[in-house]
Amino acid sequence: MYGINGSGFNVAIVVLAIMFTIGGIALGIGYAVNSRKFKDFGREELNQCIINGVLISSLVTIFLPSGMLTSLINSITSNSSAQCPSYLLNNAAICFSYGYLAGNGYTLSGISHPSILYQSTSLMAGLFSLNALFGVVGSVQISAFDVVGISLSQAIAPITYQLQNFIKILGTVAAGVLVQSAVLSVIAVTAVNILLPLGIVLRTFYPTRKLGGFLVGTVIGLYVVLPLTYVLNASVINSYTASFSNSTIANMSGYASGLAAHIGKGSLSSASGNSVLNSISSAITSISGAFSSFVAYVVDYLSYLIIAAFVLPAFSIALTYLSIREISGILGSEMTFNLFDII
Repeated sequence: MYGINGSGFNVAIVVLAIMFTIGGIALGIGYAVNSRKFKDFGREELNQCIINGVLISSLVTIFLPSGMLTSLINSITSNSSAQCPSYLLNNAAICFSYGYLAGNGYTLSGISHPSILYQSTSLMAGLFSLNALFGVVGSVQISAFDVVGISLSQAIAPITYQLQNFIKILGTVAAGVLVQSAVLSVIAVTAVNILLPLGIVLRTFYPTRKLGGFLVGTVIGLYVVLPLTYVLNASVINSYTASFSNSTIANMSGYASGLAAHIGKGSLSSASGNSVLNSISSAITSISGAFSSFVAYVVDYLSYLIIAAFVLPAFSIALTYLSIREISGILGSEMTFNLFDII
């Protein structure tokens, strides 16, 4: 076990004792041979050992399952909840973020909401069925007056093209939230159990002190700040009213079925041809008008999903980076990402 109270922290304590001994020996040699370099190195190591000792005890206290961090996260997420796998339950913010992104939904301020993944895949399934229905309608050919072959493929093509674009966007949204939920799952499993003890161990060694400080700062940023920003994202996105009813897709399916009924007669005689063609023309006109409203409705809902899946998480990443940079700096690390120097 490498987590809190595990072998990782035991190793850190052993290394701390070794470095404390080395610092004391270096300081003693410095006074014995009157070497300023040995004195300075010994004092610095003893100071760092004291800092590392305080850091280890503080992190153990903070990251315990019933510690300060758990209490803080639980208080911040007190008005929210979600169902999540058992390995995410140690961090209420990560559990909520998973439910918000790709789980079985979440509850915020007493109101239940479906996950972003569920919303995107549900709409994608409906649009896929609608696209298939219009594709069938467009592929049918009729023979008018026993002479002219008529196909509606050109009239239906703009509709199916738009539906396919919507489906691609929704697929991207679904993939995006799946990746984010997977990243949060990895963070929940590795941050405290592996990366934090490793960072503490590296922080106690003189050659790897800056790397260790960076790892500790990264753990705090990823395990605490990042999931809490998703709680904030959920609050923000739910202030934006957007919903999509299955009845909207059902209405468009009704139009397509009505058109299919008109053209499903196959061959049209000259006696009935004019009336049937007029009916088909009228049905296409009705579909065009209804589809314009349908597109506006879908675009509004897609905007909501894109904001939830990509725009708000971009701010989450920026805030997490800033926290990692500042915390790592406090812990003595100078590691930065040049890509984000403009932030």
